[in-house]
Amino acid sequence: MIGILAKSLGSGSESLLSCSKFHFEEKVLEKVVRLEHKLEVYAEKIKLWEESISTSLNKVTKEKIQTETFVDLMRDAHLQDQTRFNDSLVDVKKQTETFVDSMRDAHIKDQTRFNDFLVEVKKQTETFVDSMRNAHLQDQTRFNDSFLGAVDRFKLQSENVTEFYERQMISLLDTYSSKVQELSEAERKRDSTTKLSLRQEQNRFNKSFDKIVDNFQVRFNKSLQEIALKQQKVALTACATYGTVSGGTVVQFPNIKTNIGITDLSAYKSTGKFVCTVAGLYHISAVIMSNTNDGYFHIEKNNAIMITTFYGKVDNYQTRTRVFVTMLDVGDEITVRTANSQYIYQYSCFTIVKLN
Repeated sequence: MIGILAKSLGSGSESLLSCSKFHFEEKVLEKVVRLEHKLEVYAEKIKLWEESISTSLNKVTKEKIQTETFVDLMRDAHLQDQTRFNDSLVDVKKQTETFVDSMRDAHIKDQTRFNDFLVEVKKQTETFVDSMRNAHLQDQTRFNDSFLGAVDRFKLQSENVTEFYERQMISLLDTYSSKVQELSEAERKRDSTTKLSLRQEQNRFNKSFDKIVDNFQVRFNKSLQEIALKQQKVALTACATYGTVSGGTVVQFPNIKTNIGITDLSAYKSTGKFVCTVAGLYHISAVIMSNTNDGYFHIEKNNAIMITTFYGKVDNYQTRTRVFVTMLDVGDEITVRTANSQYIYQYSCFTIVKLN
């Protein structure tokens, strides 16, 4: 700076040889003052720039702190939601295990009662058959005794008559020979008629007894079939796959978790329609998890709405459950149908159990 000033003064001295020394110093001082003023202006601008940069840095730091706070809040909220979901899943698992255990115990009890009843029916049947056999043997014995008695009486009467006619025929042999032949022929016919009548009675009795046994066997078999149908177990639990389901569409649950007594699983997995094959009282439930606002679904029986569930406003996701009990006949259909388009998670499941 001093060198520049010296050069400036040197050049100025050459052009100002005619000026006085005082005037020269005044000009130099004026230039120095203007230079200092410019330096002060530049320093003030630099200070303003530093303050502006410091303010911007403070804003950035504040925004960073707010962002980190928001991220922490979101992480805590996610952890809380995950914890609630895990707790809910554990509760559902415990309830499912409790329900399965109760159904298994009920099945064992029903099977035990059915076995006891079957043993009792078998004993009663054997007792009835033995009593019928004994009665038949007694009737046969009485019939044989009666038949032998009748034969003996007939023989005795025949001998008495023969002796009587023999004494008469000794003296009247020539006269009544034809009468003797007629009497022998009549005796032979009477014996044949008696035996034929006895055989007919025996055949009628045997037919009647066989008919009674056949009718009893038919009724017994029918009762066993009815009891077996009542004791037959039917249970199904199946879950969905995640994705969007259009409105008015039957929800499919292809992931089979439990299957008891369902023979045509492929049809159910492809259509989502449960078709009853064993009539009885059924417990039906549907659990649907969705993130769609104002969504709702129906559980239908033969395309008629039985029960409806509404989600309402959904912040993240919602789980809704509907349960009811109904009588089903063979061929009745149960379906879960969406009322509007909605996104369904894979945790959505359908359960149906035959109670009686």
